[in-house]
Amino acid sequence: MSVQTMTDRTAETFVDQLVADLGSTIGLLTVEAGARAGLWQRLVGAGPTTAAELAERSQASGPLVREWLRAQAAAGYLDYNADDDTFTLSDEAAAALVHGPGLAMVAACVEMLGPLVGGLDRYVAAFMGGDGVGWHELGEQYWHGADALTRVSLPAPVMSSVLNAAGVAERLHGGGKVLDVACGYGTPTLALAEHLPATTVVGIDYNSGSVDEARRRAQRAGASDRVRFSRATATEPPSVDGGYDLITFVDALHDLGDPVGALAAARRQLAPNGTVLLVEFAAGDSVADNLHPVGRMFYAVSTMVCTANAVSQRVNSAEPLGSLAGPAALTRVAREAGFTNVRVVPVETPMNLVLELR
Repeated sequence: MSVQTMTDRTAETFVDQLVADLGSTIGLLTVEAGARAGLWQRLVGAGPTTAAELAERSQASGPLVREWLRAQAAAGYLDYNADDDTFTLSDEAAAALVHGPGLAMVAACVEMLGPLVGGLDRYVAAFMGGDGVGWHELGEQYWHGADALTRVSLPAPVMSSVLNAAGVAERLHGGGKVLDVACGYGTPTLALAEHLPATTVVGIDYNSGSVDEARRRAQRAGASDRVRFSRATATEPPSVDGGYDLITFVDALHDLGDPVGALAAARRQLAPNGTVLLVEFAAGDSVADNLHPVGRMFYAVSTMVCTANAVSQRVNSAEPLGSLAGPAALTRVAREAGFTNVRVVPVETPMNLVLELR
């Protein structure tokens, strides 16, 4: 991939990009506002629609609906016909936004943005002081949004595919012990329990707020009899007799201040034939491989959240991985932790990379 250099672009080009980015950022809020007001849903299958028609159909403010429609057309989400001043949500756009994961992803990210914007001074101080910003400092609104994003990016069918592709579902069909490290609100932990119904599952997280909510969710799901959550760090997980048959890090290893130490601790807690599964964001091995729109989003998230948390937990000279580590870096860390058998699991997921460590 060739990367445009500074000499290829004028000052005006950079200003244009900044304006576009500002429009995208504020536009994201209009996308979510439209979802909450039911505007997107009322455009599905409606064909060409005027602002007045949508306002009447939605019982919403005419001027605001008019400007909202224009904003979505400018963003490319709606088709605009100047001859009759109508807007159309195409079947393809509806499939991505309304029927697909689009609006759910936006809702999750909007919820996450509030605490990040409100805490910007804290991030600046972290940049200057090198202390990072811990996950526990972000608060419930961010944790809830991050959990919602996990449910979008790693839905239950994908988790099932991961377990099947790694051979774990078949191996643990008759039962076993599972540890989910850095479990957050317990979404991946409960998914593991659902897809491995004969196992007992333990989820751990250093953040007590996340653990408390995970326990409530396990109780609501009626899974408290075989799913347990406890507060513990990745480098000091709870031990069980005979070791764990499966230990998972779901979109979590890159958040940790000592990834080698965390994997070494997992290796010590494994049963003789146990497996560690790493579920990470899909990424190339070089920075150039990741310089695209998806990479841009994840590098931004890495800066503000993932690596900021890892820096806050860093031990000695341990180097945080970053959100887009790639298979080569993940393999290197796994081998440093003592794993001799590391392979990429051949499973098709749009946003994730899966490694099996043995």
